[in-house]
Amino acid sequence: MMLDPLILKVISIGFGLLFLLAAIHKFSTAQQFRVILEEYQVMPRVLAGPVAPIVPLLEVLLSIGWFTGYRPQLVALSSAALLAVYTSAIGINLLRGRIHIGCGCGVAGSSDGDQQLSSGLLLRNSVLIGIALVAAIPATVRPFGAIDYVTLATTLLASALLYLAANQLLANGAAIGTWRNKRD
Repeated sequence: MMLDPLILKVISIGFGLLFLLAAIHKFSTAQQFRVILEEYQVMPRVLAGPVAPIVPLLEVLLSIGWFTGYRPQLVALSSAALLAVYTSAIGINLLRGRIHIGCGCGVAGSSDGDQQLSSGLLLRNSVLIGIALVAAIPATVRPFGAIDYVTLATTLLASALLYLAANQLLANGAAIGTWRNKRD
């Protein structure tokens, strides 16, 4: 089975942007991100400081890999693995009932630019993992025509809007849940 190169290009640019923006958010809120890592309580607290700058660095490296097409299968599998680590940490905290902490993913929806943990984040990340794994399928080689570039641009725009809308719905759902819990 081979993947059409247009599909791979859409996934590559999409993940390149996703990881780049996530890394920028984590670097720009480094102290807050370190606190979020501590709040997850999935590693010794003393490791949160050294790990905090490594996470966005990994995201930058993955972003570069996606944008350059360097070893695409390795980049796709590494991205899926990193997303699986994030998803596991979220799942562990949901099982513990710790929904009050920020996800650390830097999406809009709350006053500090982050959203609280929810099962919706597990679903979102699972979909992203699946898409990353699709990109591990080797692509055929063919020249791109004008229609391919139009399709690429419109698909990226539609995907970005869908991703942002889904994140806003997740953030709204978490905020409503918090509001309801405060009223009870």
